[in-house]
Amino acid sequence: MRIKPEQLKTNLVSQFNSLYFVFGPELLLVEQSLSHIRNTAKMQGFDDRVSFEIEGNFDWGEITAELSATSLFSPKRIIECRLKTGKIGIKGSKALTEIASNLSNDILFIVSTGKLDFAQQKAKWFKTLDANGTIVQVWEVQRDHLVGWVANHMAEEGLTANLKIAEGIAYFTEGNLLASMQEIQKLKMAYPDGNIDADDYLKQLSQQSHYSIYNLVDSALLGNSDQVLKIYETMIADTATPIILSSTLYREISALIDMAIELRQVKQVASVMNNHRVWKSRQAVISNALKHHSYQRLQKILLLLGRIDRSIKGMDNLNVINELRTLLLNLAGKTPWTQ
Repeated sequence: MRIKPEQLKTNLVSQFNSLYFVFGPELLLVEQSLSHIRNTAKMQGFDDRVSFEIEGNFDWGEITAELSATSLFSPKRIIECRLKTGKIGIKGSKALTEIASNLSNDILFIVSTGKLDFAQQKAKWFKTLDANGTIVQVWEVQRDHLVGWVANHMAEEGLTANLKIAEGIAYFTEGNLLASMQEIQKLKMAYPDGNIDADDYLKQLSQQSHYSIYNLVDSALLGNSDQVLKIYETMIADTATPIILSSTLYREISALIDMAIELRQVKQVASVMNNHRVWKSRQAVISNALKHHSYQRLQKILLLLGRIDRSIKGMDNLNVINELRTLLLNLAGKTPWTQ
């Protein structure tokens, strides 16, 4: 039986199974689901837990032996298997199939892994897990769902959900769910009653991120070349900056290109931004960028970002620091395109 992560808590209460399989590309969400299962199991008397990290030539006989062993501490035991990949081979497939088909009531068997492709989800071992237990498939939180995800987790922590705050956290953590969760935990400590001073918090968030990758990109898109240079010079000493900046710019320019293509047909910037679910806090930035940069220019910038990325990886010979500075200034409209 397959369920969504948001259905897990209810399912654990109404139908606690002996077998759970949690998988997906977002490891933080996988771990959250596993924590819910473990916590419920503990309340059910499963006090003993053994974990296996499975990769390469793992000896599946170790798990079989553990299943047959008697615990000195608790009659109810959790046996947890973390698969490095879904490619577990013939021996692994056979072992999981047999284990899933013959679990006793005093064993809770938990399997987890990252992303599985369509073919792996059609494998016999996967189908056996599905038939005998509960499968929780975790998906990546897409950009247009990130604000809702943040708001939901704020509510789960007893915080009053506020759209502006959720947008602020989502933007400044830029899809990093762990960073978003950390920000929510900080809010919980700062506002134990759950009532957040939105203006004060957003002011703090803005100050914290004044010299951030996101502020740098927005300054360029708004045409503020002086601010671009000021922020860039303070950040570039960090060796991680080119990698993060290149990746952030690539995502931003790719999204702008999609909007620029649609703008050719729709002709209304507001409508295009609405179709692409641009957050209200960023609409001025995106509108300015679409106004000043044509589709062709954005494509040219994206091609240069490709070369910059290859140079970062040692596959091209551009001076990454200088090229990123020039690219940002071009985005800001400061210098003519020289490439």
